[in-house]
Amino acid sequence: MGVLDDNPAILAFLSTTLKMDGHTVFTHMSGASMLDAIFPLTSSPEDAQPYDLIILDLLLPGTMTGADVFLAVRKEYESWQLPIVVITAVSGPTLEQFRRILPDDVPLLRKPFSPRSLRQLINHLAEG
Repeated sequence: MGVLDDNPAILAFLSTTLKMDGHTVFTHMSGASMLDAIFPLTSSPEDAQPYDLIILDLLLPGTMTGADVFLAVRKEYESWQLPIVVITAVSGPTLEQFRRILPDDVPLLRKPFSPRSLRQLINHLAEG
């Protein structure tokens, strides 16, 4: 499972929660880092798609937002091939802007959220 957030405390929370549930977790603090892991330059078929699920924050510092990462992944993988859960602290007009960019079926959790909410969402996606 790949997790992308620029906040170390949130990454630690997500990583601990997911590892307690038996998931293998790889954390990233930048969109470029996550995309490098998903699309390695020296990729062979065995290296492709290292994650079975991605959790990503919409707002990241720098030039690449979580929405940019989402769109890059969706160019190569359908939602059934590589599910993505979006997490965000934005609300109001900013959330509406992102909702226009993201497909309607993209799961979105607003920060702060409980471990239980995350677990329920992951279980729902696994049942597919």
